Order: sequence, then C-alpha cells, then structure tokens
Amino acid sequence: MKLLADEVKLLLAVSWDMGHWEADLELLAANCGGRVHAFCRYADDYLVLFEGSDDILNTWVNQLNSKDSSINVTTDLEVNRQLPYLDICITRRDDKFCTKVYRKSCNTNQVPAFSSYTETRYLRAAIRSDCTRAIRYCSSMRDRQQELDFIRQKFHHHGYPRSFIDSAIQKTRTDLRLKARALPAPPSANSHPAPVRVSVPFAGPLFYQLKREASKIGIQLVSKPSVTIGSLLCSKAKHQLPKLQQSNVIYRIECSCQVDGDPMVYIGETDRELGTRLREHRESWTGAVRSRANTSAFSTHRDCSPAFDAIKILNRASHHQMRLLLESAYIRTVGRREAVLVSPNDANVNRNSGALLHDRWLPIIRRFCQ
Repeated sequence: MKLLADEVKLLLAVSWDMGHWEADLELLAANCGGRVHAFCRYADDYLVLFEGSDDILNTWVNQLNSKDSSINVTTDLEVNRQLPYLDICITRRDDKFCTKVYRKSCNTNQVPAFSSYTETRYLRAAIRSDCTRAIRYCSSMRDRQQELDFIRQKFHHHGYPRSFIDSAIQKTRTDLRLKARALPAPPSANSHPAPVRVSVPFAGPLFYQLKREASKIGIQLVSKPSVTIGSLLCSKAKHQLPKLQQSNVIYRIECSCQVDGDPMVYIGETDRELGTRLREHRESWTGAVRSRANTSAFSTHRDCSPAFDAIKILNRASHHQMRLLLESAYIRTVGRREAVLVSPNDANVNRNSGALLHDRWLPIIRRFCQ
C-alpha cells in the first residue's frame, strides 16, 4: 500500500446483502472525505475503487454498518497490490489493472479422470470451461500462456491424452475468436431441423452406438448419470411440489362413460401448471368457457362425470415434441385408441391419437406405458 500525501487509493472488496445501498456508497464516502471512483457488484460482493486515508476508510465502513444492525459490512484490502475477487486476481500496476485466474489455497485441482465412466463430451467440456476462463480472465499473454500450460499439465496428470487436450483448447480459442468478432459459427454442410433430445443412462460403448442410430431418425441421445444409492436417498429427501403445481407433464383423467365395461380415459399434456389446465377442463365441461380456443374434449361429455379430483400424472418431459410423443403413446395404450377418430359422437374422450407414431412402435409402446 503506497501513501501519497496522506491519501491512498485502496482497492477493496465489500460484501453485504442489500443492493439498494449502492446509492449511498458515493454519498457516504464524500461525507467522510473520501471518494468512490468506481464499483461493481456480483450477487452480494462489491468491488470498490476507493480513495482516502485509512481513517477515512474505517469511518466510511462504520457508517455503512450503522445503517442496519442486522447487516455487517466486511472488507478485504489489497495485499502487495493484489486483491482476489471471486475467481479473479486483480493486480494494480502503475496506472492500470491486470487480471488473471485466482485459485484458493484449498483448491485440489481435481477433475474427472479420462478413464471415468462418463460420456466423452463431458470430459471435453471440463477442458473447455477452464480454457475459456483462462482466455477471458488473463489480461496479459504471459499469464494466459502460463494458465494454459497449467491446464495441460493438470488434465494430462488425470490421464487425458495430449492430442485430446490440445484439440479442445484449439476449438475453444476458435469459438471465442468468432464470438469476439460477432461472427456466426461456420455453417454445417448438412442442415437438419432441431432434433428431439432424449436422456438415457450412460452405458459405455453401447451408448455411442445407440446415439449414432438414433441420430438417423432425428433423435439426439443425451447421457445422464446412472442411479446410485446416494441419488435415491437424496431424491426422497428433496421437497416435492404439490401435484397441481407441477408442469411439463402428461396426465390422465378418467370419465364415467364406459366402453366394453371399462371407463374412458382422457390423456393430455401441458407445459403449464397442471392445476391451470385442470381448471380449463372443468370450465369446458361445465360450459363456462365461451372461447372455442379454450375448450377441451370434455365439452362433448357434459352428461358424464369426469374424475377431475383423481387426476394422475403419467410422465414428465420438458421438450414439447417429447411430450407429444409420450401423449400419443399413452393415448394408444391407456386411452385404448388405435387410430385417429374424428367423429364428435365418438365415445372415446380423446379426440385423436396424438402425434403420429408408426405401428411398428406399438409393441414397445405397450410395454413402456402399461
């Protein structure tokens, strides 16, 4: 810390919980005889460039603490012209600031081993995330090169081949260079519509074979971790939303009308809260809806008694196309419909069989949905 005529410029990090105090930073500093040149905030951590003596700084901090007894402002001052802020190390050199990647002393530099039972793209993403941080945070070429060399050594120590590491770093550099120039990524030779993404448990080499075959029919397989004892225990302990507050669901509602002695079952899907869609079904059944766009299939079953209170969630899917496929699968099994029927007097409460599915999938669909 360098003193200049009883005044000093301090670079400090201020942490607190009240974002609306930003308006008082400069005012309180001026009242104390200091000056706030600039500040920025991330969550509840503030980075402030403050000018003033140590006494003025302490007075300013005390005034901030006196605003609310339940809030305590803590400060971290620069040491040897350096100050860590989040994962960035800021260094003050003459008339400019330099930045580089900062790691805490407790950092273990652990990354997934290359031989771990996981998909290759996750291993490549681990390298790219570290490389992106190095390129964006390091303001000098020397610091950037040192950080990239450290990344190479760290991942090679965990079994990553040199060629695999270098290709991931080169791809990251190219993407960031195009992004900095505001250029779009090079167009692909084969332009296809956005695929339907389906997550399945990772099964080693078999997963890559399934992924190649699924891509031929427009489905993109995404791996997910296998079920473990820890995940089962944690899933039970997590708070579960009430049924009517859940969204992105495929659901069923039984109706009192019967065919061959079995009650008719309505299958539907929605990306909104289930309670909102259920209310629309009730209004359509009672005739309270005037807009034809908001009517449901229950508008033709007003002589029946749908079991709205016993609504059941069959499955969940965040992707719209996946929900349509699941809805069609349940309609053709649980809903007992094998073909599209458009007659308004049809006893089946489902208007149609949903998204088109080839009959070759019916045996698999029945095993999956029943």
